[in-house]
Amino acid sequence: MFDSIGRGFRLIWASIRMGWHDKRLLLPSVITVISNIFFAILLFVQAKTHFGGNSETANSFAKQGQGLLQGGADMANKMQMFGVNGPMDPTGMGSSMNAMSSDTALAVTGILCIWWLTNRFLEGVTTALVYSHLTEGRGSGRFSTAAAAVLTSLPAIIMLGAATLIAKRIAGWLRHKRGAGGVFGFGFNFLAGIIEVFWTLAGHLILPAIVIEGTSFWGAMKRADKMAQGNLLTIGVGEVGVDMICKIFTGVVYGIGVAGFGGAWYLGTGFTSAPVLMMAFAWAGLVLLVTALSIYIRSAFYTCLYVWAITAEEVEEAMRADVAPPAPLAAALTT
Repeated sequence: MFDSIGRGFRLIWASIRMGWHDKRLLLPSVITVISNIFFAILLFVQAKTHFGGNSETANSFAKQGQGLLQGGADMANKMQMFGVNGPMDPTGMGSSMNAMSSDTALAVTGILCIWWLTNRFLEGVTTALVYSHLTEGRGSGRFSTAAAAVLTSLPAIIMLGAATLIAKRIAGWLRHKRGAGGVFGFGFNFLAGIIEVFWTLAGHLILPAIVIEGTSFWGAMKRADKMAQGNLLTIGVGEVGVDMICKIFTGVVYGIGVAGFGGAWYLGTGFTSAPVLMMAFAWAGLVLLVTALSIYIRSAFYTCLYVWAITAEEVEEAMRADVAPPAPLAAALTT
């Protein structure tokens, strides 16, 4: 585990340096954070309008909409919303829709779908920009060109979303069945975990195939399967602990916010005093920065894996061990 964390830190640092040298790589992730806040507030307003201030649904949306700006006991888990198969998927906030009427549920479903598609679009732009940087050199990528490439792939990305929705529904159904207890309950939970892990990894490889190669959803599925069966990815994702480190860091940042708000409340200094407001704004800025970097680093990591795989595919199997990985991965794998 410690080796995995060490590799993760080296990859994160190399990815940040890559983004610092070509700041356009970071732009889609920054826009993603801003759009997440916008859509969360939009959902909160929608819930407030239809349910009023005492609605459980409204309160749920309020927590999600203010999650980037306030503390809470489960703040670290909220960061999982930004992954490819996280709660930004159409199913991400589905539990809050159970209390809605059909007309409101339709409006909220539309907002969630647009939210998910916006995140996937921006992640695709990051993938295209990182790919251009790795294969053509610093400064070669253009936001407009990457956005145009992703727009042409929207049908395949929408199919990826539909498949993700189905996979998550199946996993959720299996987890619900674990209430059966005993061996059957354990087995259902195990199968749900397998589906979630498999589809998370597959989704990270399918999206680069769609964006980089302009292939269809089914073509991207075949490409990901070919890479897995052909051992083109010579390291496992778990060998570089990027996700673990991102969760730890975001958890620490949120914990700082919780401690700060709690300390202000305990000391009775008030939340509107100048020092508290300054610290709150500084913390909110830190949250935005860490969130944007986490989104960017994950996209960069999986794009590096994909570039390494397609490079290895071009040579004979006996020579694949000599294929150098992209710079951030090379930094992670040094001993």
